[in-house]
Amino acid sequence: MPTYLIIGASRGIGGANAQHLAAQSAEILGVSHSPATVGHWIEADVGTVDGISKVLKAVGDRPLDGLLFLGGVWEKGAFTDEYDFLESPVEETVQMIAVNLTAPILLAQGAAQNLAKAENGKIILMGSMSGVQNTASREVANTAAKFGLQGVGEALNLSLRKHGIAATVINPDNVTTPEVMEDIATGAFEDQMPIPMEDLTATIDYALGLSAHAVPSVINLRQTKPEK
Repeated sequence: MPTYLIIGASRGIGGANAQHLAAQSAEILGVSHSPATVGHWIEADVGTVDGISKVLKAVGDRPLDGLLFLGGVWEKGAFTDEYDFLESPVEETVQMIAVNLTAPILLAQGAAQNLAKAENGKIILMGSMSGVQNTASREVANTAAKFGLQGVGEALNLSLRKHGIAATVINPDNVTTPEVMEDIATGAFEDQMPIPMEDLTATIDYALGLSAHAVPSVINLRQTKPEK
């Protein structure tokens, strides 16, 4: 039975994939602020060093088949007309980088020994098309963090190759999370057809299911119907 450490396991992309993998008989260690819906819940703020330490202590020395960083935060009013870079508080910017960029690095470093104990340890980092060259969004801190994840993934594949650990960064457009669907319904987002969650879970299944001899370092998922 595979064991996965999932960051952001209570809702959105993380919650959906935690449920999906649990249904395949995987053991889930779910990290989030609010209770995870499946598996063993680890309540922690990964935007702090203490939170990272708490997660790693809870994992202990058990083997991990995968570290899935599927959570994240963004600025107030992000992706809507309410967002104003010049009004973003310093604390908000610091938090964006701490959660979306620093935390994946520290967790990958801290969990490397656990991933190396598995036959085919994987790291999945949830990026965004906002972090792909020439598709940036206006949200400066969030975009910077997502751009940074591309470098993190590439460097992890070089640094951890000798330990048998592979990293994949997945960059989706909007996905059918409850939050995105609510924003479309209220008019905060343009009317559109986001990427079905089933497509994203299938992509994660693909990355997790490859042998130890190959890794898709970056996968970009574009919407085919960004406007209706």
